[in-house]
Amino acid sequence: MASKYKLKSIIRQNREKTTRHLDIITGIVNDSIKFPSGARNDTQVILKGCVAIASCKGSISGYSHRHEGLPSHTTCLHTLHQLDMDEMIKQSSDMLLNAGKNVIHRGQTYKFAIDKTQDPYYGKHDNAPDSHIVGGKNKKSTNYFFTYLTMSIIDQGRHLTLFSIPWQKGKKNIDAIQQCIKLIRDLGLKIRCLCLDREFYAGEIFQYLQIEHIPHIVPVPKKGAKLKQNLSGEKSKTFKYTLNEESNDPVELVITDCIVYLMGKKGKHGIEHHAFVVFGTSSSPRNVREVYKHRFAIESTYRIRNVSLPKTTCKKPNVRYFYSLIAFLIQNYWVCIKWNQFARIQQGPKVIEDDLFPLAHLLEIICYNLKIKFFSGPRCES
Repeated sequence: MASKYKLKSIIRQNREKTTRHLDIITGIVNDSIKFPSGARNDTQVILKGCVAIASCKGSISGYSHRHEGLPSHTTCLHTLHQLDMDEMIKQSSDMLLNAGKNVIHRGQTYKFAIDKTQDPYYGKHDNAPDSHIVGGKNKKSTNYFFTYLTMSIIDQGRHLTLFSIPWQKGKKNIDAIQQCIKLIRDLGLKIRCLCLDREFYAGEIFQYLQIEHIPHIVPVPKKGAKLKQNLSGEKSKTFKYTLNEESNDPVELVITDCIVYLMGKKGKHGIEHHAFVVFGTSSSPRNVREVYKHRFAIESTYRIRNVSLPKTTCKKPNVRYFYSLIAFLIQNYWVCIKWNQFARIQQGPKVIEDDLFPLAHLLEIICYNLKIKFFSGPRCES
């Protein structure tokens, strides 16, 4: 196997000779989304400009002022404002899957996580029932957000985002879960375990997952006298619990209470009770904690997305969503490169050499290619 330093040297030598990464990313977007055409606008250049600002975490206005060959930021934004939100939502999963080609395969079993990520919104509040501006957590700067529901594979080395749609007021969590499950089945994939956040702790969701025989693990909010009584003692245990016991539609759950010894962590001592609803997988405390800790891989995809998320003050939901898709596409493509080209040569499970090709290096290559190849000509006037 080539040494780390030799591989890095090869990457540096090839940086100026290829625009393959750029062509693949822009090709995926161009094949899936129809850009509005105009006699004076080259939408391909504008698309490459969007990839450019993602690679350097810039804004379209700043980039258009610093580089030749890109229309003015007013022209670029006018084009982006015309993007069709429904079309982007419809094509988003195919785009994300194409960016992560050959990492997952039909018929195989994987662990999945579903969660929501929020981008702060500053501006007037839209009170329409189907608004994309959603109220959320109390923060010092804003209480309103553009929220995106995402689903990712959380198997080690395969942190791909397969689903990302804008969240709307009035939409139910159960509908989102059903959409995600349908996509997984349409792709021909199998679920080893579905890890959800505590905001999905609801009777209708558990009923659906049980009926569909989908293995899942969900944290339990510590509410209710009976539940708090069960979550006591100094030993981990598994017990049965009836959710919505007094309603017309009770749900039988199996809950595993995992005892955690703090041992001075964050200045705390004693024990904590971490309870999880468990279905279709081993309910042993060790297995539950081992599986569920991988759910936080979806949190890392948000942090990575923010590394290549273009800056903007635009309040149009379709523009913000388009930028978010570009960031997730770059991330999936990066995972694909590592999986196919930076795996350790050995017998047994595939091990990825993450430190040989960080995301920052891919962004540097794309940014360099864009500066040299696409923005060296005369400036286009809008």
